[in-house]
Amino acid sequence: MQAKLDLFYPALDGTDLGFDLYLPESENPPLVVCIHGGGWISGDRKDYADVGIALADHGFAAACPTYRLAPLHPFPTPVDDIRAFVQFAKAESQLGWDPTRLATLGNSAGGHLAAMAGLLEQEVKAVVDICGISDVTDPRAQHFPISWAFLEQFMQIPYEGHDETFRAASPLHQVPVSPPPFLLIHGEQDDIVPVAQSTSLANELKRKGGDVELHLLPHDGHSFSYESWEHITSLFVRFLKERL
Repeated sequence: MQAKLDLFYPALDGTDLGFDLYLPESENPPLVVCIHGGGWISGDRKDYADVGIALADHGFAAACPTYRLAPLHPFPTPVDDIRAFVQFAKAESQLGWDPTRLATLGNSAGGHLAAMAGLLEQEVKAVVDICGISDVTDPRAQHFPISWAFLEQFMQIPYEGHDETFRAASPLHQVPVSPPPFLLIHGEQDDIVPVAQSTSLANELKRKGGDVELHLLPHDGHSFSYESWEHITSLFVRFLKERL
């Protein structure tokens, strides 16, 4: 495994943002874009170093990009940054990956961003969404109170009178006909992101003709034990090998 750290990609507005790249020994591997969580307001690409290394050990190239955080950079900036990285990855295959085999993967806010990029960028051939929010509309009705503050920081505008903007920020409302394959994983005891966020997205993906795997973990919350994360890793490695 080879790590190339502190590389840069251009955001849509021309800002240079960082990313770390983990490469396997094999040539021309598929690329997985690994997106950290943190409620769109915290976290760092270095948080996903272990995921990148694990994927490289299984024969994937793994890129962990920075995206700009709310409240300084509310929606759509975090989504646009990840979409910009996907576009960059499609064009910059000389860095050591196969641009025709590209997937996104993330948990929590990173799961939301992985889903958004997968639904909006045709280059994405598979998505792994781990306990991500799929619908930010009507947040006070749909989400636990613990989530209201970071949803407000992410959106920066009230839901009332801006429902179309909230729909535009919601993977559930961006599903095209024949979406890419999705692996959805969610702990049934999650008290930060309701498990219905994943089951609703799974149903909509299936309704639009998608290839969907939904795994609900009965004893897990929003965070995962070491044993559960090992199981989750085995699920997404197998899924990505089959789909890419």
